[in-house]
Amino acid sequence: MTLTLGTPLTPTLLQSAPNFRSWQRDTFERGLLPVIGIAGGRGKSTVVRMLDAILRRAYLRTATWTNLGIEIRGKRQRGEISGWSLALSRLSETSIDVAIQELHWSTINAVGLPPSSYPVLAVTNLIGSLDAPFNEEYTLVARRGSHRVANAVHGEGILTISGDDPGLVEAARIADCPIALTSLSHESPNLRHHLDAGGSGVWIEDGHIRSGDFDAFRNVCEDHEIRASLAGSAQFELANALTAIAIASSIGVDDETIAQAVCAFETTADILPGSFNVYAVDDFRVFVDGLASSWHLRPLLRAVNPGNRRRQFSVVGDLERLPEHDIPEIGRLLGRHRGAIVLHSCKRQDLIDRLRKGIAANDYPPVVIHLPTERRALNRALKAARADDQVLILCDADPGPATRAVNRLTATR
Repeated sequence: MTLTLGTPLTPTLLQSAPNFRSWQRDTFERGLLPVIGIAGGRGKSTVVRMLDAILRRAYLRTATWTNLGIEIRGKRQRGEISGWSLALSRLSETSIDVAIQELHWSTINAVGLPPSSYPVLAVTNLIGSLDAPFNEEYTLVARRGSHRVANAVHGEGILTISGDDPGLVEAARIADCPIALTSLSHESPNLRHHLDAGGSGVWIEDGHIRSGDFDAFRNVCEDHEIRASLAGSAQFELANALTAIAIASSIGVDDETIAQAVCAFETTADILPGSFNVYAVDDFRVFVDGLASSWHLRPLLRAVNPGNRRRQFSVVGDLERLPEHDIPEIGRLLGRHRGAIVLHSCKRQDLIDRLRKGIAANDYPPVVIHLPTERRALNRALKAARADDQVLILCDADPGPATRAVNRLTATR
């Protein structure tokens, strides 16, 4: 789906201040605290961590609020409410420089966001993928939240959104602030329309990540240099990187610092548990991610095993966490890859049958193994893997067992 904008978004020079200190001073003069909000369906935590890495590379003192809790200058705080209050207090007295806050649609809709209260807000995507069904309740929740986000940015602040998400572009039209657009392609109609109207953003063109506007842009780095994207095969990580780059550029961080930090960034389990964690074990790789709907699984599989060139062992957790109608499609997607699918922890035979039905829809379905516990499933897949294989572990709510199993294996090799 492509949305052609009837009216252009508010144009802006991407770099709203010559350097970070100028942006920080301007923010205080507007009666705001230097708090950057990150909302969206997926990728929020990754963008928070990428941006935090950039700001730390610039020798700035940061606080973050993610689903892991509050951290002030890298130190975990005990409570969320007390920890965030302390972070805001230290922002006021300038003993820390900037705070980054992860915002969930459910929280935004339940609590609300004060109008014109953020100097910078970014939205990664509406619900996580353009393949997601638009008639489900979560989509409606996300749409309501995106409109609240658009109204929460100060008139002289910046709202950063993905130009590849039509729903976000539509929501951004109500914003009374400058907009920065990101896109995985310079051919994006929304991006071109925005740049033609005098706007700015961050996009990929001829393998280069470019930042600027229609007349003047700079090459920040090359897309294959983003380590978290696996040389560009993980498009969702490239999209996260573009958002982090756009935010950092808009608050005055220089391109060299941005490039160094974002290219070196990795989605490790200590900061992003179960969020596309990648491990190299001898001559094969292990990926740990969450068990989710088919629309999330498609781009994940393209990143893990592009072109289906390698044998793949997929470890699948409890199917009860998934929408029942989506389980056959998940099975069909996993069944495209030669190797084996190892199931565990699912006690409902009807759900297992649904998954098997989807797997069997492929011409050459892989072997399906059903084991009673996660530990046995992990051991079976990890011990069976050989050189050039891929192991994909789709975890339940807790990725800890998978992380520990891979770490044990790595320690013995």
